[in-house]
This record gives sequence, C-alpha cells and structure tokens, in this order.
Amino acid sequence: MTGNAVILIHGAQHGGWCWRKTVEPLRALGYDVHAITLTGLGERAHLMTPDVDLNTHITDVLAMIEAEELTAVTLVGHSYGGMVAAGVTARLRHPAVLRLVYLDSPVPVDGDSITTVHPAGHLIPEGRTVIDGVAVLPVHDATPMGVHGDDLAWVQRRLTPHPYATVTTPLHLPDGWNDNVEQVYIRCVTGPHDEPMPYLSRVDPAAGWRSFELRSGHDAMIDAPDGLVALLDQVCTAKHATTQAR
Repeated sequence: MTGNAVILIHGAQHGGWCWRKTVEPLRALGYDVHAITLTGLGERAHLMTPDVDLNTHITDVLAMIEAEELTAVTLVGHSYGGMVAAGVTARLRHPAVLRLVYLDSPVPVDGDSITTVHPAGHLIPEGRTVIDGVAVLPVHDATPMGVHGDDLAWVQRRLTPHPYATVTTPLHLPDGWNDNVEQVYIRCVTGPHDEPMPYLSRVDPAAGWRSFELRSGHDAMIDAPDGLVALLDQVCTAKHATTQAR
C-alpha cells in the first residue's frame, strides 16, 4: 500500500502490544499504521534463538515493508527500536524511507551498538544470563519505563527476555545513509531536572533535524498516548525547525 505509512518499532523486552493505545487513534487520523513485533519478543518469543541479533530485527522491518508494499515510510523507533529504525533506513534510504523518528532512543553512528552508544552500556553485560541455551537480558522491573498503576502491572506481565546479541551487534551506517531522510527526535521528559543523554548532541538542527519534548515517562505510547499521537501527527504533516514542549 502506498500512502501515509507509519511503522512503530518497539524497544527492548517489549512487543507490538505496547502501541495499543496509539494505533487506532493514528489510523483515525488517516495513517496506515503497522506496529511490528520483532523476532524473539512479545507474541514471537517462541522464535528466540542464539542467532537473533540486530540484523534479524532490521530484516523483520524490511520484510514487513516489502510484504505490505509500503512506500514513503515514516519509521518510529522507540528506545532500542531507534537502532533498528536507523538500520532499516540505511538499507532502504530515501525515498523508501521518508522520515526517521527517534522516540527517546539512542542516536547511533556507524559502528555503534546499544552497549557503545548508551552511557550505561558498559553495565549491560552484567545483566546477561542464559535461558534455554540463549543469551538474553532477563525481564526487569518495569517501573523505570515511567508507567503507573494498572499500566505498570500490564507492562510488567507483558515484558519478555531480550536477545542479548541484539545489543552488541554493531550497526552499519554507510556514508550518505540518511541523505534526504527527515530526522526527528522526541525526548520524553518528566520534569525540568531530567539530564539529557550524551548522544543528544548528535541531534543537529543545522543538519535539518527537528526536535521535540514530550512530558511523559520513557514508555510514552503508554504513559502519554494522546500527546504522542498529536505530536506524531504534527511531525508527519508539517515542518517546524523548533523545539516544542507538550
């Protein structure tokens, strides 16, 4: 399908389920929305193998784009999903990918993995364990996701172990990989004292980036779905080279 295609790519330990509060509102606005679940996670947890890595997840999204015959796609990568979205963009480039939206995600450069781009990445190997012969990052406390009440309980029971190889795989981003692709950063903030991550220095308005702040916990699609839907609609329908707070 050709048109207003938006692919929502979830973060670590999540699945397509996490976008439940945003998919239908975005469709009601006219977007052709696809909330993918990456291999080994969510309802596809049974497909976990030692071979599942970042390239597997990039291939998941590429296969969806091909199967659904999507063009001029907006990729929204949340958290770890931003690495996947960047990898897909590098494989397809413009005009297949129209827009790359990092939602509270690392901003990678060539050769990065989650363990190198995240300031706490050096601690990630300490959490590695093996389940059924596969190295994984086990399910953690969902509280830092910034969700509350019934949402917290819902997220906690839906999280699944995350394939460890996905966070150590270097991302290949060749020269010109994002030429003519609109790049957008949405930072989730809970208050005025939130410290920006070091990789945010790569968000460069002079290079055409647009950046926004959303008052929300890290899992914005659950904690502030209405605000996120409105912001994504703004991102997809107008160009404003300014930082917005919602």
